[in-house]
Amino acid sequence: MLNEIKKINVFVKRDYRVISTYKVAFSMMFVSVLLNFFYMILFGSMFKSGVIPDLIPYDGNFISYILIGSIGWGFMWSIMSGTAGSLRMEMEIGTLESILLTPTSIYTMVIAYTMFSAIFGLISIILLVIFGYALFGISVFATASIFTLIFFLLSIIMMTGIGMILGGLTIWIKNIGDMVPLMQSIAIFFCPVYFPITVLPNEFLQTIAKFVPFYYSIEGLRLSLIPGIPNSELIEYILILGGWCVIFVTIGAYSLHRGLIKAKKDGSLAFY
Repeated sequence: MLNEIKKINVFVKRDYRVISTYKVAFSMMFVSVLLNFFYMILFGSMFKSGVIPDLIPYDGNFISYILIGSIGWGFMWSIMSGTAGSLRMEMEIGTLESILLTPTSIYTMVIAYTMFSAIFGLISIILLVIFGYALFGISVFATASIFTLIFFLLSIIMMTGIGMILGGLTIWIKNIGDMVPLMQSIAIFFCPVYFPITVLPNEFLQTIAKFVPFYYSIEGLRLSLIPGIPNSELIEYILILGGWCVIFVTIGAYSLHRGLIKAKKDGSLAFY
């Protein structure tokens, strides 16, 4: 166990050295996060003269709404893309098979990828918070509570599970096409990232949104930052999100296991 923990630290240090070598790409990751947030703020400024009824339950502040959505969205997808993308990269450069020939568990690698992605997700959050406060005077985490931390932790677990599923599929079939962009499009449409689900055209679509796992992560995070929200409502969201965590991590572990068995059998583990 101690050796596996030490390996996690080695993987994190390796990935940092690799990504810091490409300084332009390294900085552009954070610039894109800020630009996406700023684009949405400019879009929303067209409606600043009027009250947006759908935002009244969220204190009616459009900029604050977008800021929280951007934080939750950016953090979640940095975890998922980090886990799935790192496994694909190991296959592309031909190191996955070499690593697994050593007494190193693939789950150790997944934990290391998750930790590395969480660090960069945290940096993105800090930049967004500073950006929001400096330009708009919004202190988004001034009302944060223990529930806010719980939603972040559960989001990490859930998105790691999804990343494991995608990683397992990548090992199994190599090219998963536009599956990730499709998932992102679905998440943005059905989850309260940039707009509440009450603006969806009809109640049927609003009902569907509540069956999308990402909804409970983004909405739960948002509600945890609103003073006066009953603890019972937050706990309900936590329980539902916790259930999704169990489902995705279980499926993700199975997906990685089966993907490795098939790749080893086919002799395709060493290439993408």
